Amino acid sequence: MIKIMNRVILRKLKITNFGPIKNDEVIFEPFTYFVGRNNSGKSHYLKAIEILLATKSPSAAEIIKLQNDKSKEIIIEGEFEGVENFTSLVTASNHKKAIDEAIKDGILRVVRVLDPGNEDKTTFGVYKDDGTIHNPGGFSSNLLKVLPDPISISATADTIDELKNTQNTALSKLKKEALTTFFEELKTKTQKTLINLDIFLHSKNCEQRSQELIKFETHLKEELMGEFAEVMPSVEFNLPDEEVIAKEMKIFLDDGYRSEIEQKGHGLQRATLLALLKVLAKYGARYQDKPSPIFLVGELESFLHPFAQKQFAEVLLKLVDQYQIVTTTHSPFIITPQAIDGYRRIQKKGDSTKSIMILKDSIDTVLLKRHLERRGNLEGLFADRIILIEGSHDENFYDKLREIFNISLPEKKFTLFIKAGGKEELRQSRKFYKQMNFDDVSVICDLDYLFSNDFKNLLKELGLDENLSTTLRQHIEWTNTGDPPLKYVIEKIQEKGEPTDFENTLNELSKNRIFSLRKGAPENYYKNNNGIKGGWSDVNSENDLLEVDYLKKLIESVLGGI
Repeated sequence: MIKIMNRVILRKLKITNFGPIKNDEVIFEPFTYFVGRNNSGKSHYLKAIEILLATKSPSAAEIIKLQNDKSKEIIIEGEFEGVENFTSLVTASNHKKAIDEAIKDGILRVVRVLDPGNEDKTTFGVYKDDGTIHNPGGFSSNLLKVLPDPISISATADTIDELKNTQNTALSKLKKEALTTFFEELKTKTQKTLINLDIFLHSKNCEQRSQELIKFETHLKEELMGEFAEVMPSVEFNLPDEEVIAKEMKIFLDDGYRSEIEQKGHGLQRATLLALLKVLAKYGARYQDKPSPIFLVGELESFLHPFAQKQFAEVLLKLVDQYQIVTTTHSPFIITPQAIDGYRRIQKKGDSTKSIMILKDSIDTVLLKRHLERRGNLEGLFADRIILIEGSHDENFYDKLREIFNISLPEKKFTLFIKAGGKEELRQSRKFYKQMNFDDVSVICDLDYLFSNDFKNLLKELGLDENLSTTLRQHIEWTNTGDPPLKYVIEKIQEKGEPTDFENTLNELSKNRIFSLRKGAPENYYKNNNGIKGGWSDVNSENDLLEVDYLKKLIESVLGGI
């Protein structure tokens, strides 16, 4: 496989007045995926890219359907990187000059304005230095030559329409990409083959040209009498090239009944699309003669078994070497920790949709990836409410408490207990989920976390007194540079009592959705198997617990939300 060195990448998209998106700006990675609830507006981001890069603007009726505010135009702006490598594709010198001049610091800003009430304002072009849009006659088609062609694959599309053998369908474009080497060969073969046919049809040598055509032209001239006697008729043909032949290429599938893919069931049609993507990922050769396409994939996992979803994720990650991928998904199998940079959380508040991205400078991405590698944690990217806990046994303990106290998870708010992997990762994991604007992010920590070095950093993030951390460590007479173990903390508190104003400290933390177990850890609340981490398995009723009222109030506070 040839690994492309130069390609055009969409780096930023600005959307105004488009569907549920009143105003938003999205930064893109080579692999970007949008996650959010149904009807949150995820697909509109893919649709915006598709319209920006379309060969023509939607009709006035279609634009009206897409407007958020019917009195305002739709504006879609894209910033593309790498365009300078392909401006030689533009043959019109004045158009090439306009594109070259519009590239600033390696970025070309492209804009499409859609106004159903004013055809003159509906335009597609590049910004000039004065902020106006440059779009002379014929410019749009030349501009598209230096931009990636969108290949849209939607799980909800009517596949009978989508898979027709027309030039702009996903299947036609995928066939062309997967067979790039073949079409290069076909081009050469077609040109060579058509030489004799061209001579037969158009040669000026009467002995080589079709005698029947010559006769027809002669007869037609004879019938043009009178004032048209001097007119010389001729018959000419536009010979097919490899593009014409490609349009007529069909894929037949024999599953006991041989027929074209359009005549097969929905599942088999989707499977064929996925198979083409796999072939492209494994064997496709992308030449640098033009920008590689951008894949816009809408929840294709909807029709895939979980194992197939994991395979699909692997295919997407392989394709990223040569193609930009933008997708919407509900599947944790599609996402890998390595691709967390492309995570975009879509949230709809009222009638407006916004995207949220990771602020890399404020997050330890290495730690975050380690956090997401744990089994089940990727699912948290799709949740509404997150409850961070320290370890695996803790999750089982809180599930037992919910069952014993008959406390249900909040309705319509997908809530998950997420294992942070110990106190070292609690704060950074919380910071990530808070940054991504989850509806609620809570932490249940063991008591020793309040006496750790990292607790000072948490107090700072919460806007509380950082000196409290030093006071707590002094109370238990801990002078080492490291963190005190839980057993030491519990023994010292039993000996010296709780620190002064400790109740107020716990209340201030709970206001910030941080909850600490006063007896230390879950295993210290088991009446039997006390202190044993796996002791939760023998907890079946309130009689098996210590401090029942405290635990009930804790779990109600955590699950009650804000």
